[in-house]
Amino acid sequence: MSYGLYESKVDLYNRTFREIKGMERPGRLKAGESKARIISPSRGFLNGFDYTMQLQVGCPGGCLFCYVPNSPRLAPADVRSRWGFEIREKKTVVSRLKRYLDRGMLAGKKIYWSAVTDPYAVRGSVTRGLWEALLDTPRDLRPCRIVVQSRFRVDRDRELISAYAGSTQSSDGNPPVVVSFTISTDRDDLIYSWERATPDYEQRLTALRVLCKSGIKVIPTLSPFSIWNDLQLTLCRFREMDIRVISVIFLKEGTSTASTPRAFLEYTRKFNPCLLDKSWQEEQLALMESVMGRGNVLVGQRGFARLADAAGL
Repeated sequence: MSYGLYESKVDLYNRTFREIKGMERPGRLKAGESKARIISPSRGFLNGFDYTMQLQVGCPGGCLFCYVPNSPRLAPADVRSRWGFEIREKKTVVSRLKRYLDRGMLAGKKIYWSAVTDPYAVRGSVTRGLWEALLDTPRDLRPCRIVVQSRFRVDRDRELISAYAGSTQSSDGNPPVVVSFTISTDRDDLIYSWERATPDYEQRLTALRVLCKSGIKVIPTLSPFSIWNDLQLTLCRFREMDIRVISVIFLKEGTSTASTPRAFLEYTRKFNPCLLDKSWQEEQLALMESVMGRGNVLVGQRGFARLADAAGL
């Protein structure tokens, strides 16, 4: 698919939305409140973790490839039908987390934050409050590990995250905090076309650098793996930041874990068929391993299990 040189970010997203959905995108973001729980037992793809944590229902990122609208278990029907445009903020999340911590319910547990909604697509005061609550928790009541999965600016909390990681000893001796930071492409035209409200490529690289300089363990996550102008250059930049391990999730179809929306897969087959080609994927994987080293590219569900253990990261 050709992308107009002078099209704005909004124009690119709107055009792709029409192509995939066959309709105009919704108007303004609709915000509400939710009383849903913030901590849930982990399962399925994330079975290496004990719990997942979600701060809101719905996600303003509006990623057109997101798997959440495919699953009735993950969000109410009206939120799934307006994915990216319907948000319900969970209230008093800091005090609720404190109760979990104080009761010892999360002591020694592995938490994935977050499997359904981006944790850093919420107000800064919320994420700061959560890290402060974790820092105030006695060391013996803290989780074994927190893995933060985001494509937003996690680095805004770098000082709090660094302080927590530096004062926490995980039960297995591996890093107590891992930031799995998503960079799926270096092409801003693709980011703008597929993601409604996420940072561009250079902003994400900046976040990575800041997190690394703060001594925080970071794993770049190439998901869903997209088309790159210069993948090797980005991988070399990772190495310059002393990043040793990356993870990758390719688009897939016809498998037991394939959950990418059918309409996005059809769009991909039409405009970017290489993304579904296994031979092409293997070539990209070989390139990644040539730069990062064999065993340092975590693929799919097995890669997420490695994130849970954080061994050798």
